[in-house]
Amino acid sequence: MTAAPPVSIVLPVHRAAAFLPRAVEQVVALDYPALEIVIVDDGSGDDTAEVARALTADDDRFRLVELPVNGGVARARRAGVEAATGEYVWFVDADDAWSPDALRTLVGMATAREADVVVAAATLVTRGGERRPLVPPVSPPVNGRAAFRMLLRGEITGHLWNKLFRRETLLRAAFAPARVQSDLALVADALGHATAVAFTGIPIYDYLLRDGSIITSVRQRADSLALIDETVTSTARRLGLHDADDLVYFRARYIALSGIKDALRAEYLLSERKVLVSRNRRMLGLAEMAVFLRRRDVRRALLTLTAKSSTRAHRALLTIADG
Repeated sequence: MTAAPPVSIVLPVHRAAAFLPRAVEQVVALDYPALEIVIVDDGSGDDTAEVARALTADDDRFRLVELPVNGGVARARRAGVEAATGEYVWFVDADDAWSPDALRTLVGMATAREADVVVAAATLVTRGGERRPLVPPVSPPVNGRAAFRMLLRGEITGHLWNKLFRRETLLRAAFAPARVQSDLALVADALGHATAVAFTGIPIYDYLLRDGSIITSVRQRADSLALIDETVTSTARRLGLHDADDLVYFRARYIALSGIKDALRAEYLLSERKVLVSRNRRMLGLAEMAVFLRRRDVRRALLTLTAKSSTRAHRALLTIADG
């Protein structure tokens, strides 16, 4: 019988002592034989590292990496990958939930398809308990260039926790130090370095939205969006996709429109808001509107129109779209 490929789980934590007991319990319950768990304490400055040591002292599969200062989750993940020894890496968050069969599902697909990345189904659980499925493409394995285009089109999401990565692929990718949504930049560049990407419709993970989580917050995102744009555009250039409609669609949808929404809703000075709105408006034009219309994305075509013409109308349309 062929031995199971070793897998490293990377669990970055920052002031997450309250969530660690459940996270460790779930990791221990995973039905997978060749496993190590790298907990990275991202400069918590509280008892997080102490709690981690106490919970894992009797299990030599656990390793604790303590970073002296808080540098953000992207740097913590990079440190975890560098400390890992597994052939594959899976990222999890301490306050989420996952299936005991998750690794068997992911690694089984990776080995069967000789894939560098596996994308699985997952579920986003709202604060009200609503469950929203995240479904990967129904597709045979594709090469990294094709998978990167799927991400640009929104067919592959930028989440890390529903994906398994070959460690060598991650070490070639950029861990852009974005404070918000750094996952997307890492997924994009990792896909661009992959030889083969496989998909499974089996759900493996529940991402739990909580009060104050990044995805629900209104913290300033301008710097993070700029880093994501730089990373994704650089990857597209390396893959010969710098002129592709898919990149135009991504930058208009995710960078420009998101940037304007951020400028209008986050707590910026009026002078900063004007600069950000103007900068992102310049990224939107007839070409971007045409791309939205060709893809029958009428909502974003209208958002582009109002973003260019009337801040008041754009605010109103954002309110309707979010409702």
